[in-house]
Amino acid sequence: MGPNINDTAQYIPFNQDIHYHQPLCYITDYSNQTQVELCTVGDPDVPLPDLNTEHPFVVNALNQWIENITQEYSFDAIRIDTFRHIRKEFWTNFTAASRVYSVGEVATSETDYVGSYQNYTDGMLQFPLFFVLNQVFRDQGRQSIRELKKQVELNEQYFKDTTLCGVFLDNHDQQRFLNHTITETLIRNALTFLMFNDGIPIVYYGTEQGFEGNPEDTYGYTDPWNREPLWTSNYSQSHPIYQFIKQLNSLRAVLKAKYPGYFTTHQQTVYLDDSTYIYYKNPVTIVISNGEFDTPKRVNITVNMINSIDFFTNKKITDQQLIVNSWAPMIIIPENMINSAKSLSCTTVLFLLFVVLVHAENQTQDYKTG
Repeated sequence: MGPNINDTAQYIPFNQDIHYHQPLCYITDYSNQTQVELCTVGDPDVPLPDLNTEHPFVVNALNQWIENITQEYSFDAIRIDTFRHIRKEFWTNFTAASRVYSVGEVATSETDYVGSYQNYTDGMLQFPLFFVLNQVFRDQGRQSIRELKKQVELNEQYFKDTTLCGVFLDNHDQQRFLNHTITETLIRNALTFLMFNDGIPIVYYGTEQGFEGNPEDTYGYTDPWNREPLWTSNYSQSHPIYQFIKQLNSLRAVLKAKYPGYFTTHQQTVYLDDSTYIYYKNPVTIVISNGEFDTPKRVNITVNMINSIDFFTNKKITDQQLIVNSWAPMIIIPENMINSAKSLSCTTVLFLLFVVLVHAENQTQDYKTG
């Protein structure tokens, strides 16, 4: 592919001027939806191609291409970049043609705007939640954890199904999470929420190895510093963050085996203050905090806590009052799950640029058999 100016004949099969939006224009106002959809995302120095996705030939060619490529390579899912730069209605048939789970990228914090796009694909990358997570779990200048609960509620309001959306702490286009967060307890709380919220957790490669970009550079949190070569880590399986994610993933494996309904269950708030957020997602209760506190918090839990245990400490819960002694994360699970979690502990954890866990796998099976 190349720019939709000069000599389009060389770009097969889109070798006619009518296959591109004409005349060439550039986006100068991202609040102008017409510009966003009909103008190139490039600039005068690098004018990127902008296919005319209103033209029947272009539409049919792209739909046939995605159907063929997903079948040929047996893709489990597809991530669609720059999702908002093509008219929404185009995506309905395109994602259907893929016959696999699809997740779109609209990189903005506007919840209602991003959420509206889920009507045209299975899930959306949770950019509104991403921005809040990076403000709530950071070493300097972090916001109250109430902001996280508020965003969860906004997501429920504006997204069709939050359990189908991808949740992430960082990615190849955004700053490394560990560039601004090095406090171990904060990292553990953030990862616990990532792996046990309503969405599909996405772990960006290198987080498990403690990659933090280049702290010595003013812009060391972003490209190219956030795209480090992974082999410099020697693919260590002993890094504390690697081990912690492995531990969390072992519990997800138990939930998949014994409580498959967990992944379509929506979290319900149990308790909230400025630094601690507790929510129930059947059959587990999640306790996350983003700040230290001196006095233990005693929380009366409405869900049944008898015969439950803290996944991290193995401490048994003896009554309906949950005592939170520190700001370390807690996952309260039925006691009979603890041995299963240990026995199913993953021997290998795979980290990719894009990782879709559990729920997307189930969705993929639905598409292949549907």
